[in-house]
Amino acid sequence: MNTGLIFDNVVAYSLQIGMLVGVAACVPVLLRLRQPGAKLIYWQILLATCVLLPLQPWKHAVIVSSVELPAVVGPVRTVTHQTTSHLPPRSEIALFLLLSGVAIRLGCLAAGLWKLRRYRRNSRPLDPAPTWSVEADVRISDAVASPVTFGWRKPVVLLQANFPALDARVQEAILCHEVMHVRRGDWLITVAEEVVRAIFWFHPAIWWLLGEIGLAREQQVDRLAIDITQERDEYMDALLAIAGSRTQVDLAPAPLFLRKRHLKYRVVLILKEARMSKTHLISTLATSLGILAAACWLVTGVFPLTAQPLVVNDAPGVTVNLNGASVLHRTGVDYPFVARQHGVQGTLSVEVLLDASGNVADEHVLSGPDELRKPVLQSLLQWHFTRDVAGTTRTVQIVFELPKQDGSAVVAYRNGSPVTGADLVREQALNSRGGVAGGVMGGVSGGVVSGVAGGGRWGTVIDGMPAGAPEPPVRVHEVMGQATSEAFGRIADIRVLGLPDSSRTELLALLPVHEGDELTEPLMANITSIAKAYDEHLVVRRMFAISGPNSQMSLVISLPGAQVMASAPRPATFSSTEPRMVVSGAVEATKILSKVAPTYPPLAKNAGVSGIVHLGAIIGTDGHVKELQALGGPALLIQAAMNAAKEWVFEPSATSVETTIDINFTLNQ
Repeated sequence: MNTGLIFDNVVAYSLQIGMLVGVAACVPVLLRLRQPGAKLIYWQILLATCVLLPLQPWKHAVIVSSVELPAVVGPVRTVTHQTTSHLPPRSEIALFLLLSGVAIRLGCLAAGLWKLRRYRRNSRPLDPAPTWSVEADVRISDAVASPVTFGWRKPVVLLQANFPALDARVQEAILCHEVMHVRRGDWLITVAEEVVRAIFWFHPAIWWLLGEIGLAREQQVDRLAIDITQERDEYMDALLAIAGSRTQVDLAPAPLFLRKRHLKYRVVLILKEARMSKTHLISTLATSLGILAAACWLVTGVFPLTAQPLVVNDAPGVTVNLNGASVLHRTGVDYPFVARQHGVQGTLSVEVLLDASGNVADEHVLSGPDELRKPVLQSLLQWHFTRDVAGTTRTVQIVFELPKQDGSAVVAYRNGSPVTGADLVREQALNSRGGVAGGVMGGVSGGVVSGVAGGGRWGTVIDGMPAGAPEPPVRVHEVMGQATSEAFGRIADIRVLGLPDSSRTELLALLPVHEGDELTEPLMANITSIAKAYDEHLVVRRMFAISGPNSQMSLVISLPGAQVMASAPRPATFSSTEPRMVVSGAVEATKILSKVAPTYPPLAKNAGVSGIVHLGAIIGTDGHVKELQALGGPALLIQAAMNAAKEWVFEPSATSVETTIDINFTLNQ
């Protein structure tokens, strides 16, 4: 998940908390919830609810991309000046400030704990020891201005230096109050609340809520202490005596006997003796929690948290309507080339039966053109719906509309990937005859392109390119299920592609393998079975640069249609016939005079799409880009790369130059 999406979720989460606390704050007043113990429970439940709000179901956004590979561009203008900003995005700056504030607040909390430890070491036992000493270590400290209680296994009560001079009944009231904190275990709860305060240091609603919790806790302890001592007047005298002492800096990890801003409310409640019957108390508290639950539903609907968007490459002219359902992932829907050629369009309605996991168990076409049914039914079998609609029957509509003709060549799509030119001819020949798609191109030295593909299936580029094609920057073997008991090699990295962040983390935790482990056939089979058990659509691959037992490989687990890796660029086909010299991209890159940085498309950045865009270019004798063509790379990044590359300026040369340009997009740029 990129920083922009994280920051947006932080803002939405903050708005959820603010709205929830604002609504919940009115409930005790409206329902006349006056008893401090009940109010304390209510406020603490509200705080826990605020902290747990991110556990709600997140909104799974689906970004539909129908980007075609751009065609060749014509002459471009000369760049005279380019200003590039090196400042990080505002979202990164804001997140850095938020995390810095959290670190500072946690540091202050740690300093407060250390200060309490020092106060304890420098204190002395109260002499004579009171009867309350059996429940806590009662000590006198010159560093505190009012009683402070802290510690869990060995609780300590620190009293101010003038405590022995107070009236005996006032002393008894103060000690009873502090021991009630010890009995209730309030110190651990207070420390947890201060950790929450540190995390949400920027949120005023959390500060207000923690203040209400502190006041309700002290009021409840006041009531318990008065019930034990039966000396209301002496207890009031104790509050006033502490209120008249010097002001002390609040020690965050330990509750003070009295905060002066609470004095008025505590005195008023002691005088009123707020009491509620047990039946009235239970009914009021239950009603309060019901309203709180409704408020949670409201705020999560108004300000939903958004998971990492899923990018789906539907063919141009295809629109999918899920009728209120959500998917964890789905493959793109193709628009059959033959149907487009014959002008077939319309809406296809399909009824799908979902199993308990959200996978499509059965499907039935209700209506729609026959020519469009096959690609829809094939795609639907790879869809995985969210758990909230699992086990139900849903109706999905897919609208097919012919794209507007702009004079450019028709582009066919397969699983969201464009297929043009000779590739389309080979596929049509394959579908009619079967056999090898593309055959052996350029002899054995050129390698086999597209592999053996029967029944219209296309293989993966395997070690080699057609003769005369530009050499890819990295040669990669893709191996699936070799029958051998030897070690395949050492795993350099493990990648899970196509799944949301939460699902990716869950799956990685289930795998019995880590980076650096040796991969064997039994281990590969175990990994495959675990991945299939998690999601039956997942495919496990291993990819490495050099075959052999000592190879460094990548273990890739991906969904059908997910971009596993950047395939080798396809050869460029320029319209220009002028004589030119072919120069490698690495050599030509040393002759760049003016370089324009690409603008990262917001859609791609929000979707977490990154990678290398491969471009073919013809550089004129004046050093300017004359023609430019996309050869490969993530579809959402191609246009941005071309917009930048067409403004680059190279050193002039005697003849035109044909070369390649690779532009790398990383999410931190």
